[in-house]
Amino acid sequence: IGKCYKAKKLAGDLLVEVENKPQSTALLKMTNVGDYPVTVTPHRTLNTVRGVISEDDLLECSEDEILEGLRKSAVVAVRRITLKRDGQEKPTRHLILTFELHALPPTVKAGYLNCRVRPFIPNPQRCFRCQRFGHGSRNCRGRETCGKCGGTDHVADICENEVKCVNCSGAHPAFSRSCPKWKEEKDVLTFKVKHNLSYQAAKEQLAFQARGSYAQAVLRGPPLSTASVETQTSPEDLSSPQGSPPEPLKVTHTQSPSCSKSAVPSKEGTTPSKVPEVPSVALAGLSGRGRGLTPRASCSHQKPRRTEQPPPPKV
Repeated sequence: IGKCYKAKKLAGDLLVEVENKPQSTALLKMTNVGDYPVTVTPHRTLNTVRGVISEDDLLECSEDEILEGLRKSAVVAVRRITLKRDGQEKPTRHLILTFELHALPPTVKAGYLNCRVRPFIPNPQRCFRCQRFGHGSRNCRGRETCGKCGGTDHVADICENEVKCVNCSGAHPAFSRSCPKWKEEKDVLTFKVKHNLSYQAAKEQLAFQARGSYAQAVLRGPPLSTASVETQTSPEDLSSPQGSPPEPLKVTHTQSPSCSKSAVPSKEGTTPSKVPEVPSVALAGLSGRGRGLTPRASCSHQKPRRTEQPPPPKV
């Protein structure tokens, strides 16, 4: 088959993707790889795509007639969508076409009609036995479950219990389209159809996108921490009675250690004047957390001023 192919190991199988029809034909003819016997079969879903056309002029045509007229457009199956009303199925103008292609054509020619092709997105498959999504009742290995309440001891026809979904535990039956699990499965199928992936690959990629990439996490940054200032207290704050006013600023006058009282020589008949004390301010009780300003010793290097005495009276 050449070198232009992709291979992926699955559970017990090997998925091989080739680029053209001759490679596919050669691969289907293989019976052994080396000394190992193999069986090659086309993939059930990856080799075909399904689209929808809606035409009123094709209402009177049967599915076989439409298929015969569209074989040249690589159409291998045709199914008309029907609606059940009053116990009877009524045909609609919508037709599901299966193409033996890897991508949908934009239009398809049906006689003189140029029909626009839209992607067909199926509804999630739900098992009628266990009420779970993703498989049918033929391949189900689970227990028979009621679709209304999720119980396993009776069927939905005779159920009188409270409604409860077995998939999401919500207050609705398992077949309700408002179920979050049903919507999640619908998103997976939509992603699968648009990107032509398998069901498992589409589910894994959607889960990865929901988590976000590493670059997006870096751009978001760490979560902001919120804290209430009113709740940040210290043991010292709790010791005071609730509702008491804060302590006022206390101003204390301390003597500078390097500046002491000194006498200044004066003239006759005068007494030495005292040097005024230099006050230093200490702040206390500002926050109540033991982080008040520490009083610093202050020192004045200015010389004391000499006090002038009035001149003696003249005799």
